[in-house]
Amino acid sequence: MSFDLEFLFRVLIFPGFTFILFFTMFCDWVERKIEARMQNRMGPTYTGPFGVFQPFADFVKLLTKEDIVPFNVKNFAFKFTPIFSFSIFVFSFVFLPIDGANIIFNSNFEGDLIIVLTLVSIANFFIFLSGWSSMNPYSAIGATRVLTQFLGYDIPLFILALAPAFLAKSLSFSVIAANQNVPFVFMIPWAFVLFIITLQAELEKDPFDVPHAETEIVGGYETEYTGRRLAFLKLAKDVQIVLGAAIVVELFLGGPYGPTFYGPSAFWYTLWFTLKLLAVVALTEYLKCVFARLRIDQVLVVNWKVLLPLAFISLAAAVGVSLWFNLLR
Repeated sequence: MSFDLEFLFRVLIFPGFTFILFFTMFCDWVERKIEARMQNRMGPTYTGPFGVFQPFADFVKLLTKEDIVPFNVKNFAFKFTPIFSFSIFVFSFVFLPIDGANIIFNSNFEGDLIIVLTLVSIANFFIFLSGWSSMNPYSAIGATRVLTQFLGYDIPLFILALAPAFLAKSLSFSVIAANQNVPFVFMIPWAFVLFIITLQAELEKDPFDVPHAETEIVGGYETEYTGRRLAFLKLAKDVQIVLGAAIVVELFLGGPYGPTFYGPSAFWYTLWFTLKLLAVVALTEYLKCVFARLRIDQVLVVNWKVLLPLAFISLAAAVGVSLWFNLLR
C-alpha cells in the first residue's frame, strides 16, 4: 500500500504532473519577464508577487472562455490534437531523472533517449494536425511550416544528441547524466552550441518562429482555436520549451547531479536540476530576443546546408574525443 501511495505521489504530485505543470508556468513567467526587460517593459506585475501567477491566470481565463468549433473543420483532429500533444510532452518527462531518479522508479532503460526524441516528433506532428484540421488558409500555412521545420531539424537534433551518448556509451538519459563527472558542455562545447541552435528551431523560437509569424499568417496553426483548446495548445508549447531545456540539462549539464550538503540528496538534485533548467530557458529566451526572424527559405538553407553537415562533423569530433579519453584511461 505504501508503495502505491509513493507511486501515486511521484506520478501526480512530485516530481510528476503537478510539479511539471506549475514549473512550466513559472518558466513561462521567467521568459515573459526576460523578454519584457529586454524590450524596456515591466512584464507581468499584477497577479501575485511580481506577477508570478499571471501564466496561471491566463490559462484559467482561456479555460472559462467560449469554446468555438468552426463548422467545416476536421472534427476529431481539431478537438483532440491539442490535448494529445500536451499529454505526450508531459509523458516524455517520465524518462528524465529530475530528483536523482525517474518519476517512475526503474523506468529508465537503454534507448529511452531515442524514445523521448521520437515522442517529441509525434507531439509536433499533432501540432501540425491541429493547424491542418482547422481548414483555414493561415492555419494551413502555419501547419505546413511546422511540418517542414520539424522534419528538417529533427535530423540534426537526433545526430547532435548522439554526441553525449557516445561519451557516456549509453542511450539512456539516467546513465548519460550520471556519467558526467565533468559536464559534457565542457568536453564537447561545439555540440552544445549546435544543439541549442537546433533546439531554437524545434521550439519555434526566433530566429525560427516562422510557423506563427503573426505579421504574415495571423496566429498560424492557432488562428481558429479558442477557449480550452487554445489553452491546451499554448500549454503544450510551454511544456515543450521546458522539456527541451530539460533534455539539454540531461545531455550536457550533468542532469540533476551536483554537490549535496545536509539533508536528503533528492532535495539538492531537484534544486540543481531546477537551476540548470532555468539557466537554459533564460539562454534560449535571450537568443529569441536578440535575433530577427528568418524567412522560410532561409530556415531551410540553415538546416540543410549548415546545421546538418555541422551535426555530422560534431558527432565525428565527439567520437574522436571519446576514443582519446579511452586511450588515456
